[in-house]
Amino acid sequence: MDGVHREVKRALEIDLEEIRLLAEAAAMAPNIVIRYKLLRHIEDELREVFFWNHHLGHVEYAGRPPYYPPYDPYQAEGGDKAKSEE
Repeated sequence: MDGVHREVKRALEIDLEEIRLLAEAAAMAPNIVIRYKLLRHIEDELREVFFWNHHLGHVEYAGRPPYYPPYDPYQAEGGDKAKSEE
C-alpha cells in the first residue's frame, strides 16, 4: 500500500505544482487572451487535483470505514449538470 500511496501523493503534488506555475504565468501574461487560456488550463488541472485528492483519501482510509470527501465530488465536474446526467 505504501507504493500506491506514494505514487498517488506524487501525482497530486505534480498537479499542484503545475497549477502554481500556470498561475505565475497567468499573472505575467501580456494580454487577456493568453491569460484566459492559462486560467482555463488551471481549471482543467484543478479537476485533476480533485480526482487525485479524492483517490488519496480512499488510499489513506483503506481498511477503515468508507471515506467520504468533505466536498461534493460532482462540484468539480460541473455541479448539478453532472448529477443530472446520471
